[in-house]
Amino acid sequence: MSRRWSAITIGSCAVLIVWAAAGAAAEEQAPPEPERFSIVVQVDFGPADRPPREERLTVDAGTTPKDAVSLLFPIQSGAVCCNTRELAAIDGVRADPAKNRWWSCRVNGSTKLSPFRTELQPQDRVEWVYREQSQ
Repeated sequence: MSRRWSAITIGSCAVLIVWAAAGAAAEEQAPPEPERFSIVVQVDFGPADRPPREERLTVDAGTTPKDAVSLLFPIQSGAVCCNTRELAAIDGVRADPAKNRWWSCRVNGSTKLSPFRTELQPQDRVEWVYREQSQ
């Protein structure tokens, strides 16, 4: 009977060792938490006659200006001019080519960026402005 208990005890110990090793390996392989940082997002509805909104947000590394505004308002994407990833509307206010009204984006005052590709950095200031271009 003692041999039987010895075999059970050895088997149980082996299972516990394998289980503990698997748990340690899973902990080591867990993906790191994404970096998070603060930015400011401002939306100016201009001729749509809605109040502007400005918020400080905490976002993950890899967030784009388009991602950031979607944290404040529902957005719609679609080809307004050239690209299907363009921002077509913020909170129901759509770009209107007939009236020459468009959404434009600035990050830290610069318009030389892609709102759906540019990755934001800590303390960036994102501005979305709905404006009417003169013809």
